[in-house]
Amino acid sequence: MYELFWIILSGFVGGGILETAYRSYWSGKLIKPKLINIQMYVFTSVFLYYLYILELNLLYVIISILIFTTGIEYLTGTIYFKHTGNMPWDYSKERFNYRGIICLKFSIYWLAVSLGYIYIIIPAILRFA
Repeated sequence: MYELFWIILSGFVGGGILETAYRSYWSGKLIKPKLINIQMYVFTSVFLYYLYILELNLLYVIISILIFTTGIEYLTGTIYFKHTGNMPWDYSKERFNYRGIICLKFSIYWLAVSLGYIYIIIPAILRFA
């Protein structure tokens, strides 16, 4: 159970750092992530932990990651927009986007980050947890 605590913490902290660095870099000023973004990273880190435990074939891992990360991004963005009237992010200028909430480019980014998390970060956490 301690392992899950460290996985959640790594999703919270790592996701916050990743989001802050990316958004700040592209805007040219410090941008703090919204809580809704951090929650996505926490849910995703737990999902990736369970994928790691299942020891699935790489193809199943890739498909699962693409479906989950794109799905949670779409669900989160849609719920946020419905409740606030604002978009938490805007992919409308990206090619292959849907409603400006999800796009192929970021689905591929999340796949790459998630694979790194599963095969590098999680084993490191489990060694020290």
